[in-house]
Amino acid sequence: MPLNPPVIGQDIVQWGRQLNRFLTVNFGKIIFKQSEDNPSENGVFRWDEANGYAVISSASAFKEVVMRHTPPPANTGTAGDTSGMISWDTNYIYVCVGAHDGSTAIWKRVALSTW
Repeated sequence: MPLNPPVIGQDIVQWGRQLNRFLTVNFGKIIFKQSEDNPSENGVFRWDEANGYAVISSASAFKEVVMRHTPPPANTGTAGDTSGMISWDTNYIYVCVGAHDGSTAIWKRVALSTW
């Protein structure tokens, strides 16, 4: 299937079928992530409803696609925080280095300065 959508032709019904097939093939993997989803196939996109962000499968794991914009409330973070998350505010950049367990300091931060 080509990467470009089909061109509208004389037969609008046939074009509709071709467009539907194109969308199914090219966008069919962008769906809600289910607990039984297997990340062993690299490049599968999902929306992680539980955590509220997009994920992609890579190296047999689902990894967050977008950076988190809300800074953690404390260095222990909150439920759902995982290693690799990045946040910032006007004073710091925050990096999560572990999984949230309620007591371990999993967020590190570095101060921002002008240059």
